[in-house]
Amino acid sequence: MRNCFSVFAFLFFGVGMLFFPNFLKASILDENFDLENLKGKKLGYYIGSFDPIHLGHQHVIETALHEKYVDYILIYPAPDGDSFKNRNELSIRQKMIASIYKDNPKVLITYWLPKELQDKFSLIVDDVKVIGIIGSDVILERLVGPDKVLSEKYQKVFMRGMPLPEKHYKDTVGGLMALKADAFIVALLGDIDLTYLNGKINDRFIRGFIQSKEISSTRVRNAINEQRAFEEFLAFEVQAIIKQEGLYGFSSNFNIKLQKELLDMFNKDQEARMSIVSIKNPSEEEWKVIAEIDTKNSQRLKEIVNQYGWPGVSLVGLEGTSAMWLLIQHQDNDLDFQKDCLELLKVAVKAKEASMQSFAYLVDRVNMNKKLPQVYGTQWIQEDGKFIMYSVEDIDNLDLHRIEVGLCSISDYKEQIKEAYHLTDKDFK
Repeated sequence: MRNCFSVFAFLFFGVGMLFFPNFLKASILDENFDLENLKGKKLGYYIGSFDPIHLGHQHVIETALHEKYVDYILIYPAPDGDSFKNRNELSIRQKMIASIYKDNPKVLITYWLPKELQDKFSLIVDDVKVIGIIGSDVILERLVGPDKVLSEKYQKVFMRGMPLPEKHYKDTVGGLMALKADAFIVALLGDIDLTYLNGKINDRFIRGFIQSKEISSTRVRNAINEQRAFEEFLAFEVQAIIKQEGLYGFSSNFNIKLQKELLDMFNKDQEARMSIVSIKNPSEEEWKVIAEIDTKNSQRLKEIVNQYGWPGVSLVGLEGTSAMWLLIQHQDNDLDFQKDCLELLKVAVKAKEASMQSFAYLVDRVNMNKKLPQVYGTQWIQEDGKFIMYSVEDIDNLDLHRIEVGLCSISDYKEQIKEAYHLTDKDFK
């Protein structure tokens, strides 16, 4: 599933309307989640280190959902109980997962440790079909591996839902034992042929095979630690967290003071604009307040780009660089500055320091301010009290252009707008 550039706040200035990326979480499996929603459903149970989650993992998750092998997927990073594994904290790995699947209600994450997970699922164990998602390496090395004694031990406990011994309440083994899998989906790593299994792993069926990308978390970590390029293996959101947090030996130059300043500027921008969202005809004074904020921001933003260029994720994190993007979007009275920033943003995108989506939005904004058609359909205007997409240069291939920069289809985007702001088709031309 392609990550749509999400709706955050309804913002408009004169003729422009845009949407800011969302920092919501994925569906959280906790006390507030109604487990009744899982009854009668197929739940993929995907346990691993996810340290970090990479594009190979994402391919498996998205294929399993797309092919309808499962209705939901619970991504379960192995707990911190195995100190010898030297993993990143569970909260960091969950943050990386949530950054990717923040808008996908079919993907679940949880803070429950194995014992609590097992206890909670005991309430619905007979009403949900759990399907384990495993790599072919687990099969070849553990479940039907050359060490027959080891394989027999694994077969007895692996995803059997057996009552957990206290020593495994908080560790990886507990996670592997906690839920009972009725069947498996197998991610094939490399040129692996498992046809000899005849569609079964011992007494449990294989429901499907997914050809996985040949990427491993270890390979990613080594690339970062050795200061080699690693971005091609990871979603942009995960790259941003690694760079901001200085994970896996990445040399971070994160500037929390500058990030806070940008977020403060962003919050004031939002507060002013949100105050007039519900006003049909804002007064001149109300527009003046917004104009004064934009003018004040302009001076400081110019100082920032003169000192740093475009402040990317390594410097100010994903939230900081997104705040910078929105503030530049609102510099409509200084087109030359917007154009200069577009060039800086282009360089940042190439360096994996900013997202292609933010670049697409600013391209459209600059084009609109130059009275030229937009490319990606991100800018909408009000006409006779109704919303309409500002003119597009290649309307027949609009969705293709959007997909190229990681945006969702224009029809999905319109649905996002309607859902976020309680609009109906009557509000659009």
